[in-house]
Amino acid sequence: MDNQQISWNSVGLRMVQGLTTTIDAVRQLDVQEASLVMRLLGKSCTRMIKDGVGHQFGVALIETSAQLAMKEKLVLEDVLKLITGIIGRLYFTANTEEERLLVAQLEDAVKNYQSV
Repeated sequence: MDNQQISWNSVGLRMVQGLTTTIDAVRQLDVQEASLVMRLLGKSCTRMIKDGVGHQFGVALIETSAQLAMKEKLVLEDVLKLITGIIGRLYFTANTEEERLLVAQLEDAVKNYQSV
């Protein structure tokens, strides 16, 4: 498994699509449903990638989803700030150019929602 080549384009695309789905869920669904979508994305990330920024992103989403589930109401801007903080920390742990590109793609996805 360690020798298996990772297709970063495919993984990055899935993670960005999952992130946009999660942000859309925060905008459209109730707190419990939105936190569940975030948790599912986190679990998918940790299963797809066993280490590195993709795995760390998944773990952070799982932890954040637990925090969000306890709130009465979600404010999109607050959730975007949380996700932006997670992504900002990933820049410090990205070891390869592919990981840095993945983090940049995630950051761009969040920026698209911040300008809306």
